[in-house]
Amino acid sequence: MWSIVAAYRRLLAREQGTVVKDWGGRIPVALVFPNVYHAGMSNLGFQAVYGLFNSYPDVVCERAFVPDPALAREYVRTGAPLLSLETQRPLYEFELVAFSLTYENDYPAVVSLLELARLAPRREARDAGDPLILAGGITMRTNPEPLADFLDLVLLGEAEAILPALLEAWRETRSYPLPKNDRVLHLALRTPGAYAPALYEAALDGEGRLASFQPRRPELPSRIKVARAQGLPHPALTTQVLTAATEFAATKLVEIGRGCPHGCRFCAAGFVYRPPRFQTRAAIQAALGPPSASAERVGLISPSAADHPELAVIVRDLTDQGREVTVSSLRVESLNPELLAALALGGLRGAAIAPEAGSERLRRFVNKRISDTQIIEGAADLARAGLRKIKLYFLLGLPTETRDDVQAALELTRRIIERLDGLAGVKARPEIILSLGSFVPKPFTPLAAQPMAEQKELKARAGVLRGGLKRERGVRVHFDPPKWAYLQTLFSRGDRRAGTIVEALARHGRLAEALKQAPFDPDFYVRRNMEDDRLWPWSFIDHGFEPDFLSEELAGARSLVTTPACRPESCRRCGVCPGRNEAA
Repeated sequence: MWSIVAAYRRLLAREQGTVVKDWGGRIPVALVFPNVYHAGMSNLGFQAVYGLFNSYPDVVCERAFVPDPALAREYVRTGAPLLSLETQRPLYEFELVAFSLTYENDYPAVVSLLELARLAPRREARDAGDPLILAGGITMRTNPEPLADFLDLVLLGEAEAILPALLEAWRETRSYPLPKNDRVLHLALRTPGAYAPALYEAALDGEGRLASFQPRRPELPSRIKVARAQGLPHPALTTQVLTAATEFAATKLVEIGRGCPHGCRFCAAGFVYRPPRFQTRAAIQAALGPPSASAERVGLISPSAADHPELAVIVRDLTDQGREVTVSSLRVESLNPELLAALALGGLRGAAIAPEAGSERLRRFVNKRISDTQIIEGAADLARAGLRKIKLYFLLGLPTETRDDVQAALELTRRIIERLDGLAGVKARPEIILSLGSFVPKPFTPLAAQPMAEQKELKARAGVLRGGLKRERGVRVHFDPPKWAYLQTLFSRGDRRAGTIVEALARHGRLAEALKQAPFDPDFYVRRNMEDDRLWPWSFIDHGFEPDFLSEELAGARSLVTTPACRPESCRRCGVCPGRNEAA
């Protein structure tokens, strides 16, 4: 085990900002990211929750990750249980083990990490002396059911709105020898957004559809309201621990906005984070603090960064302080000369824009209110600003997509290349990277019930783009394997039965084999149109939407009618903000 301890200490030696506390009298929390260290430490949400837990004087929060391959071999060789990073303690010594879940395809790692920690993965096999197993994150607030049989408590919502009550409820029960279900019930009743899967019963009909979902105790709600913070925190959420071993080496990330106002009909972030909120300049500056003597790099993080009303001013503030600035993504319709000049001055070298669909018809279907001309001229503006890389995101397999739409994506890319090749004053055309993904129907979006396209067809459509661009210089095409989109769809829309596939993947690691072992047809959740289902596995989660809001959006998609961006100051159409305004 010493080799594992030494490896962790080498990681710690390269970090800045690590929190190490004495355990005496404190609540020990293991915060677990179900992927490797590099991925977890690149995730601002994970870092922010680490900081939030450790902001409580009576809490000690330590991190744990999936061991990288070399470390995993050491765990096997030594037979050691999974250890925390900060003090190298076994996870079974913690009172709370909290998983931070951002990606559905990380679900099997939850099971394998519990096994490595010498904790029974299935909830019913753990006893009152074991740590309580919690989970939060965006995938939990859309559909936690594939992990329902493994978790004691699911936290639906934003950490700032949940952690104070959760910790207070735990303080009230941790010293008493209560039966486990009584303790979990107390936490569920006292914590906003808390869902205890063992205290709810799901029943299926003869065809395998969800027939009922009911609490087992009368004091529990039949639907659980997602917990939202009233405003964004001051200072803004930022990187807590700096390390070179991340996607953003030597970059301090800061949240400048939460949610997206544009409501693209395939995107969960535009719906489950409503209303969109933007940070103030003061809160951003307070989070970053004064600049250091050496040049610093700052990453401005938001699903819709270019919509921040003061983005250009914020970038100017940071560059005036000698800092380099990078931005998570840009919307071409939000670009303007002032913003582009500020980003160029801030050292931005690459940016991503997302046409999503090749044709204007299909963009109207998904509520993407941009024209071919806007996309082409937006790319030209980025090239003139000195960017060296431009990434274009396209989704394949969107509902109603045809081969003509795929051909339109190819032609749009060619027109962008042609426009950039002819730009006066630009020495070298930026590298073009086409990032192709597969449409995954996500809960709480208007397209949640639509089926995923066949994998063979998705590969063929990607081949059209690859083949059509293979002779273009300075163009790369990246296509995520659709088998992983299939798995993501299965875990996005599956009920508790999908837990058998989570478990099989954790044990065997081979997707095809795991799907064969399932006691049901996985296509039932992936390839089926679910519009006529009376209940969905996620129907018990209450995001505050008006009952007909998402179905109205789906009707708008089919009529190719776009809806305006979410503006909380003037619109109450979706129902999330209090006081619905029918005229909006």
